[in-house]
Amino acid sequence: MIYAPIAICILGLGALIYGWLDTRRFALRRMEIRLDRLPPAFDGFTILQVSDLHNNAYGPDGLDLIRVMEGLSFDVVAITGDLLDRHRPARRDKGYGFAREAAKRWPTYFVQGNHEWRIGGWQGIKKDLSEMGVRVLDNERVSIARGSDRLNLLGVGEKVTLKEMQPLIVPNTCSILLAHHPERIDEYACVGADLVLSGHAHGGQVRLFGHGLFSPDQGILPRYTSGVYVQGKTKLYVSRGAGNHSFLPPRVFNRPQIDLITLKAKTLSR
Repeated sequence: MIYAPIAICILGLGALIYGWLDTRRFALRRMEIRLDRLPPAFDGFTILQVSDLHNNAYGPDGLDLIRVMEGLSFDVVAITGDLLDRHRPARRDKGYGFAREAAKRWPTYFVQGNHEWRIGGWQGIKKDLSEMGVRVLDNERVSIARGSDRLNLLGVGEKVTLKEMQPLIVPNTCSILLAHHPERIDEYACVGADLVLSGHAHGGQVRLFGHGLFSPDQGILPRYTSGVYVQGKTKLYVSRGAGNHSFLPPRVFNRPQIDLITLKAKTLSR
């Protein structure tokens, strides 16, 4: 019996060490998402999503992460908030370094997360990123062209209202919305977004049996933590995020990830 507490301590310590090491590397998740209104020219359009980096550095200026991305084929990079960490402002250059290197190589889009909003000086952050070549979507829409086809890419900030979101959607067109908060899916579906790319939930921090245990703004046993969710005609994809929040419990069985999302057009019935 005396050995049982020792064994439990050893197992617990082993789990902590494993968890710590596992969060120092990242995984690539590939996902194919079919959209009914996707224009034919955009069948196969691919987005590399990086969410919730939180100033984590994978090598100088994120170059370890950049090198992995260089080995992939995609059309645009989408940074869906919390590139920075308000609790570690002195490490801002780590997040900035990754954004700068990404924008040198690919069309890179960014939307504000709660940390960019709460850290203060949003206009300065927006200016910094814009000068690096990052396209900041601050309640804005851009149109991407392939021949005569168009795909609308939208981005909304932390305090956007439903009333502010509505004019961004063009009726009867395919709209991809970058929005940090997955728990607002009801609003995204209300305005008619075809696909929403989000983060924020960190995979639920601790994942057991395929479910997360805790998420900011969703609490215990959150619903939207990882993968695809459907509400009406809107699909929501939630990334587990590429970094570690400095104040939340460590990630357990929940390796950081980047996401390679390939859009597929609706299959025509014969």
